[in-house]
Amino acid sequence: MTAIALGCIAALFLLLLTGVPVAFAMLISGAAGLYLSGGYYPLVGILKTGPYEHVASYTLTTLPMFILMAEFLSAGRFTRDLFAASDRWLGHLRGGIAYSAIAGGVLLSAISGSSSAAAGTLASAAYPEMRRFGYEDSFSTAALAVIGTLAIMVPPSIGLVFYGVITETSVGKLLVAGFLPGAVTAAGYALTINFMIRRRPDIAPRSAERAPMAERMRTLRTVWPVLSLMLIVIAAIYSGVITPTEIGAVGALMALALSLAMRRMGRAEFTDALARATRNSAMILTIVACAAVFGIFITLTGVTQNILGAIEAASVPPYAVLFAVLLLTMILGFFLDQIAILVLTMPLIFPLLSGLGFDPVWIGILFVKTAEIGLITPPMGLNVFIVSSTTGVAPDRIFRGIWPFVLAELAILLLLILVPGLSLWLPEIAGY
Repeated sequence: MTAIALGCIAALFLLLLTGVPVAFAMLISGAAGLYLSGGYYPLVGILKTGPYEHVASYTLTTLPMFILMAEFLSAGRFTRDLFAASDRWLGHLRGGIAYSAIAGGVLLSAISGSSSAAAGTLASAAYPEMRRFGYEDSFSTAALAVIGTLAIMVPPSIGLVFYGVITETSVGKLLVAGFLPGAVTAAGYALTINFMIRRRPDIAPRSAERAPMAERMRTLRTVWPVLSLMLIVIAAIYSGVITPTEIGAVGALMALALSLAMRRMGRAEFTDALARATRNSAMILTIVACAAVFGIFITLTGVTQNILGAIEAASVPPYAVLFAVLLLTMILGFFLDQIAILVLTMPLIFPLLSGLGFDPVWIGILFVKTAEIGLITPPMGLNVFIVSSTTGVAPDRIFRGIWPFVLAELAILLLLILVPGLSLWLPEIAGY
């Protein structure tokens, strides 16, 4: 069985290298493994029931609802307003647009959950201003690519929801757990930018004069509706008044109502938002359905239990296993996006680490943080290519400025490992 499992895992990566989409690569390798290990009838039985049972999940409705909320807010042009307001408050500092991007990135993350969407929005809104004021393009585009990754950690994070669905961990607990790591990450970015500017002041000149307080207050008029929505979502998740699944639907409805009430969405924008949300949701649900087949195959082979037994027999320290797994995840991040990494690794790695006694919520935060690092590292660096396509700056120039942020990310990851309370304190306070 172990030989079959290893062979099918190798076949999975071979399919990925040849360009087969992640969902279908997992379906093909999982189905082949089930046939080789059990024969025709077990394969047919699992194909009939496994994908449907994993997709027909009440918890999974959280994902399309949060995606729909983000699309409605984007169609209503609220995302640009958030960045503009941040710029009025912070733009007068040296490197102020970069600090504004962090503030805007946090706010975007709290209403989006998609790092690629956040990076694209920030790049289109902030980069023209950065270029106008003479920011070095390698620094400015690298900062925007990195700040976009906040959306994978700050709730409502699609990565955390996806992890919760795959591993059957409480989605509400995961979303609450993401607040402090998200705040620490944002602070780490600010410190990194500050360090880079102090070391080389020419990369980020002063952007503009300090905006008058009256002008700053006026910007709040355009963003108070979406800030109110963000606070309602956060308060509902934290208090437990509404379940995470329900708050996704409530948030989408409120985003639609805001966009219509403020006359920011017409029929064309509404149709486009529905189409984008449907496409993204269908892609994610297809991955979940196909990953179910591969996950069932891995479970039936017992390879996880064999690895656990080997670790116990060899007396390998649990933290050594954790560091090895995170290193593997980081390497996968060089080539794959975060959803693909979670789908590929969780069926094997989650039972392994939970069997070693690690908290499932803490594991989720660490894995999402590690996948976040993969979004900015070569050769894949999905956020780097999104920013490159938006700004016209070559990817190699962006990668040249990314390394200080990568070091900051590694330091934050180490902090989260050494201080589990950063991830687990808020869920305990919230009563999860």
